[in-house]
Amino acid sequence: MKRFENKLIADIVLNNINTSKVFKEFNIDYCIEGNKNFLTVCEHKNIDSKKIINKLVAAHKDVYYLQNYNSWKLDFLIEFLSEIHHNYKEENILILKQYSKKVADLYSKQYPELLEVNNLIQVVSEEILEHMKNEETILFPYLNELLKLENASSTSKYNSSKKLKIIDSFEDEHYKIRKTFQKIATLTNYYILPENICNSFKLLYIKLKNFDDRLQEHIHIENNILFPKAKKLQFKVFSKKKEYS
Repeated sequence: MKRFENKLIADIVLNNINTSKVFKEFNIDYCIEGNKNFLTVCEHKNIDSKKIINKLVAAHKDVYYLQNYNSWKLDFLIEFLSEIHHNYKEENILILKQYSKKVADLYSKQYPELLEVNNLIQVVSEEILEHMKNEETILFPYLNELLKLENASSTSKYNSSKKLKIIDSFEDEHYKIRKTFQKIATLTNYYILPENICNSFKLLYIKLKNFDDRLQEHIHIENNILFPKAKKLQFKVFSKKKEYS
């Protein structure tokens, strides 16, 4: 118990990404609820803490380098997020939009919640695409600039006044996107498939669950690993000219 009782959800996952599967099993969103105390979340959700702790302990096995994201350098994290996570989302968002509309058209009379699910998917899909575009054209280039400036003798020619709060704005967008997917998960009963449905319906829920899982991991890596590393670097670079606030 002492191993987890005073820890935040995000810190448990940060220590071992394998524990994220346990939190997903109990429908604990370790992105949105990552800054909350483990026992507080268990109590709020009426979860037997001993039961989940046993599973967390079992999940605490050796973490290979390719899963130990916290040990990665900033430039490698940026490359990974851009080439792996962003590409996955771009490839699957169009499928989600297509199938959510198709399934809503076919089954909304029997399952009226699908109309809202479809509306949410159509909107959040565009938000995610815009968010990733801004990461690739604004955030990631900014972080790469900081990496170049880290060992520079002077930063006096670099205007940082408009960029110091960039990271906070991306964190706010993450929260909004996760709240939408929490609502989608609730409406779909956490992607449990109804009986006697077509393959399109099955594919939609399978794709949604996989996308939700990957999205949580993506946001966890950025909010709890990438951004803290970036803020430390930002402070280091601009403390030279006292521009960091």
